[in-house]
Amino acid sequence: MQSPRPQFMLSLFMIGILAGCVGIAFTFLMHFLQHLTFGAPLFEEMPFRVVVEQASATRRICALVLCGLVVGIGWFCLHRYAKPLVDIKTAVNQDNKDLPFFTTISHSLLQIITVAMGSPLGREVAPREMSTAFANQWVKIFKLSTHERRVLLACASGAGLAAVYNVPLAAVIFVLETLLLSWSIEFIISALICCVTAVFVARLGLGDLVQYPLGALEYTPHLIYFALLVGPLLAVGVFLFEKSMKKLPTIPRDRPVIIFIAVLSFAVIGTMSIWYTEILGNGKATNQLSFAIGLSANYAIGLFVFKWLAIILATVGGAYGGRITPSMMLGGLIAFLCAYFWNFDLPLVPTTTAAIIGATVFLGLAFGMPITATVFLLELTRFSPSFLYPICLCFLTAVPMFKWLQSSKFV
Repeated sequence: MQSPRPQFMLSLFMIGILAGCVGIAFTFLMHFLQHLTFGAPLFEEMPFRVVVEQASATRRICALVLCGLVVGIGWFCLHRYAKPLVDIKTAVNQDNKDLPFFTTISHSLLQIITVAMGSPLGREVAPREMSTAFANQWVKIFKLSTHERRVLLACASGAGLAAVYNVPLAAVIFVLETLLLSWSIEFIISALICCVTAVFVARLGLGDLVQYPLGALEYTPHLIYFALLVGPLLAVGVFLFEKSMKKLPTIPRDRPVIIFIAVLSFAVIGTMSIWYTEILGNGKATNQLSFAIGLSANYAIGLFVFKWLAIILATVGGAYGGRITPSMMLGGLIAFLCAYFWNFDLPLVPTTTAAIIGATVFLGLAFGMPITATVFLLELTRFSPSFLYPICLCFLTAVPMFKWLQSSKFV
């Protein structure tokens, strides 16, 4: 292996620092806008679910209508007047595809603003894109080689993810498993430097946050059988979710009609939130409930249906955002409900543990990153590594089922 240049090593550290700063800024911005949008005290710490619950039904609908206006006007202007968007994977793999700086920065800010205002999509793409946009400019200024550019952009993307979720190891694996598609020593070291630096900086501003603090999870032998049997059901869920998203009508985002559609879509989402508060935002509120025995079966079914519908409406309305936490929410609810009905006549399976298994496997299937998903949930919740075994068994039955569904001509 050729030794990396000192200039490149310095670049990894500097982009890690920048990504950490982006993570801090985006976290504070999102919390401030959440409180401002829903009328909560601006400088009081409270979960987003509580922020929304204390808002009146009228306020929720008005907030989501305003969110729809931001979505419609913001992305209409971006598509009509700015340079075309380039996604991170394309920029990493194609030398001639640069991330347009102004477009990417604006795109990232719109995502974090709209998620804070209640958009049901995820927030993780915004810091990844912002960090990668800065890395792309860094490459131009310091004239890094084509190979160095590819590695730096991929590491910057992982560092953005690491900073907002406090998941250094999962971010490293994410870079290797989904972007660089290689586990070489050079790539591992590069990703470690950048992602660990980003988390170190983010913790200076945010602390060592655990996204989903858990009580003592119960491990029972019957989890093994449950995990094996629920895997195919999770695969069906992912397959149907992907199929429903592909069937959506494609409305050009550079036409003024998208503004009207966005406002209408988000008005419907706001109306649904009167009964199902947790559909607003990226899905963390529901995960907190399903991971902590805070759901009834009826409410879980309603949340599952209306969150799925909310994601569809937001996408049709022209919104952008991540799918990591929404995927975790859908998978967690599927497994939670399966465990609930399992417990009627079969040996007890803890619904909280089932929800974590379901969230992990659904996420891993949806993004094609089973290793990243497993470590990601481990770092998000800091559950005992003993639960890795049922998660792996669940993947064992889910992956073949998912591959069969994708290749089958009958579905």
